[in-house]
Amino acid sequence: MKVSIILPARNEEKHIKSALTDVVGYLEKKKYSFEVIVVVNGSQDDTYEISQLLAKKLKQVKVVKSKPGYGFALRKGLAESRGDYIVIFNVDFYDFRLIDLIDIDLYGKDFIIGSKRAHWSKDERPRQRKLVSFLFNIYLRGVHGFKGSDTHGIKIIKREVVDRIYRRCKTNSGVYDTEIVLRAQNEGFKIADFPVDVKEKRPSRFPNRFFRTPIDIYQLHRALKE
Repeated sequence: MKVSIILPARNEEKHIKSALTDVVGYLEKKKYSFEVIVVVNGSQDDTYEISQLLAKKLKQVKVVKSKPGYGFALRKGLAESRGDYIVIFNVDFYDFRLIDLIDIDLYGKDFIIGSKRAHWSKDERPRQRKLVSFLFNIYLRGVHGFKGSDTHGIKIIKREVVDRIYRRCKTNSGVYDTEIVLRAQNEGFKIADFPVDVKEKRPSRFPNRFFRTPIDIYQLHRALKE
């Protein structure tokens, strides 16, 4: 299997069909083997049922369930993945340029982050969310020695990285995204930012992110100490 796409999905009944159609359609043009893993986590709408119906039509799509929580969804998706390259997209945000990087073996990198804060990125999220991202990145640089500009969001990762570190990650919330990046950096893998344009299609799943971030920091600190 060349590529695994992981799509965490929680209450995404309005967007899951178009996301799956877009992703599968683009990958079919690439002419290499792929799978799309939809991880339904804690949905209270028809996301799971719609995804199952689509999976019957699109043979490359696999639908699984996890416990509620973005971290649980990523952990489940990574465990199910079989690809040499693993792509983490969001139902409401994906960028096919990350898939194109496979054609040049990720510029020789092991892990590429679709960064909202990299040079040439365009971030159209609300001002408060951009401020939280900015302050969180300052914390990561100062406390954990992070060398990049962003940890949250879409990514593409080589199989070797996933196999070595994903089972060691301890967090289960949205900060799982950050933990896996920091662990990859600490293991010496080559990581790079890739500029992306971000415009929200729907309200954030984490409207209280400003107040949630201190909890995430505490959980991340504990996880990395173990």
